[in-house]
Amino acid sequence: MSIDKAISQAPMGLSDLLEDIGVDVEIDDPLIIEEESVEIILEPESEYDSDFDDNLAEILDDGALGKIASELVELVEADIASRKDWAESFVKGLEVLGVNYEERTEPWNGACGVYSTVLTEAAIRFQSESIMETFPAAGPVKTEIIGAIDRFKEESAERVQADMNFKLTEEMPEYRPEHERMLYSLGLSGAAFKKVYYDETKGRMVSALVLPDNLYIPYTGSSVMSECQRITHRVPMSTNDYRKAVIRGQYLDTAQMTTAAETGQSIIKKETDRTTGVDPTGVEEEICLLEFLVDLDIRGFEHKDEDGEETGIKLPYIVTIDEISQSVVGVRRNWKEGDPLFARKQYYVHYLLVQGPGAYGLGFLHLVGGLTKTATSALQQLVDAGTLANLPAGFKAKGARIANDDTPLSPGEFRDMDAGGAELSASLLPLPYKEPSQTLFALL
Repeated sequence: MSIDKAISQAPMGLSDLLEDIGVDVEIDDPLIIEEESVEIILEPESEYDSDFDDNLAEILDDGALGKIASELVELVEADIASRKDWAESFVKGLEVLGVNYEERTEPWNGACGVYSTVLTEAAIRFQSESIMETFPAAGPVKTEIIGAIDRFKEESAERVQADMNFKLTEEMPEYRPEHERMLYSLGLSGAAFKKVYYDETKGRMVSALVLPDNLYIPYTGSSVMSECQRITHRVPMSTNDYRKAVIRGQYLDTAQMTTAAETGQSIIKKETDRTTGVDPTGVEEEICLLEFLVDLDIRGFEHKDEDGEETGIKLPYIVTIDEISQSVVGVRRNWKEGDPLFARKQYYVHYLLVQGPGAYGLGFLHLVGGLTKTATSALQQLVDAGTLANLPAGFKAKGARIANDDTPLSPGEFRDMDAGGAELSASLLPLPYKEPSQTLFALL
């Protein structure tokens, strides 16, 4: 029923008029009805009509999505550039882990190429001691009663503790392996992250490890995740998992598939692959997403005060961008429905070994990385000195000839030599190589 027709047919009473109009009336302009000094204002509907948990990327126009994508991609590129020196120091630490053996040609072929394992031993020792403390036989969860203690609270705490330990040890089989990997990364680099969220595919909570290589904090960010103005998580995903998310309405079906070999790898990832001896292949396809926890002021979804006026305050959203096409595939509200404070939901837990001057903290890589290089140098010099002492070299007279002089002497072997009638000691001059230094060994 139109407004004009309702007004013409309605009685003079205000309540009857509003009843005839109905709540489902669509209007373009505010309608002001005055009767006996009572003013009723019917505001027009929002530009976009959506449920709270909807993917707003399905509603926003291409221009708005393109603007969001360009701004966020530029910001994450700046975040990556701001931590370039940190990433390079991380790579240098990976080079001296001592996992691989180097075939050296300097100062001669076959020179010692072993590395000291001081850094690796420190990280493994921290990992083994920490896992015993954080994952005891009774389970990783312990409860604490706040306030007065009674039998009812004690029984309730026991039930909560047993239920949580069952979930972490039985329902979440990946929890302990991911936790051990987190502890190793934490000891090595000083920082590690976990993403705790509800996985729609698995139908349960998940606590997934996120390495610092795939999580970017802005230059002005803090080690406290809730204080960061934005958090960016690079999420590699199989094409099948992405398809499931599309069917659920979580993402748009616009992402481009790629392979691990085609994806631009960071210097940390490249060095990690080299250290572990693996190479990316071009067989399996995947999709790489950039997930932003960021505050935005999106047109049509603006923050408004009690009077309905736009305030310009940015609201928290989860924006997901396809890394290859740089197109937005998901925009979701990231606060609890009905929260008057619009507080951002937090999914990431930041672990720090030593709280340092930066947001990523300090690890054994920073604390003993330089000592590891020194220990490696001392170890290689000691082994090379022993090699030279066992197989000495030197000079021989030009006219002196030794049979099979290209073949090293075997233990107990005496080889013929033509010294031209001169004394043997006058035809040979060994270089003054010394035994491995005891001082250098003490330093090691």
